Amino acid sequence: MKTFTRAGISTNKGKTQFRFTNDLNREKVLDKNGHTDIQFWELGEAMTKEQAIEFLVAKGLTEDKPAAKQTAPTRKDDEAVLAKLNKGEVAYDEESDSFRKILAEKRQAFPSHTEEQIREIAHFQANCNQKHFGELEPNF
Repeated sequence: MKTFTRAGISTNKGKTQFRFTNDLNREKVLDKNGHTDIQFWELGEAMTKEQAIEFLVAKGLTEDKPAAKQTAPTRKDDEAVLAKLNKGEVAYDEESDSFRKILAEKRQAFPSHTEEQIREIAHFQANCNQKHFGELEPNF
């Protein structure tokens, strides 16, 4: 099991992570590679990563948690939302300013669509509570 005598943190590209090393020059290497907010401590004895993490956490340090991976909706997801719309299970207010704004945006974005198609897209977006489709753009 690998052990380390020094542990710390550094930030690279906006992400802060724990760092482990036995090398006294590790800080210089991280700095050269564009890391910022570099801080290392001598551990006093060789520790595993798990032990070193406990040491860093006890000092009040944390590392950025990776963002939850978002999966793109599938055609099945789109069809489920449209089925709810068709059954009237999802309420929307066509007179609201936000819905009118969505309609205007979709008319501009889809000039070749019919008014019925534009309304269907606008209803889908309004009921997904999204300002813009982004990854929720229908797949069909």
